[in-house]
Amino acid sequence: MKKARGFLRITIENDEVINTEITTLIKACRQDLIRNGITSTKAESEEDSLIETAILLYLKAEFGLDNKNYEKYRNSYETLRTELSLTSDYVNEVVKNVE
Repeated sequence: MKKARGFLRITIENDEVINTEITTLIKACRQDLIRNGITSTKAESEEDSLIETAILLYLKAEFGLDNKNYEKYRNSYETLRTELSLTSDYVNEVVKNVE
């Protein structure tokens, strides 16, 4: 949440309305990634820098009402989402053999 607020240039930490909007958008982004073929394991990852970048781009596009840079950030998000959906590591669950 702190990284998301920083990326959006929000300095207020305890605004429940802003925090709720950010949380809702993060969930929506993860669901959009899953809907577009990314495994839920990858989409829910807190460690994957490409997923984190996708979420931050989604937030930058969707947060607030009057976003003059919506198209730029939305296009960047959609391009990254498409690239991830074409990468086997993001669309196939990794199954580990236990012997």
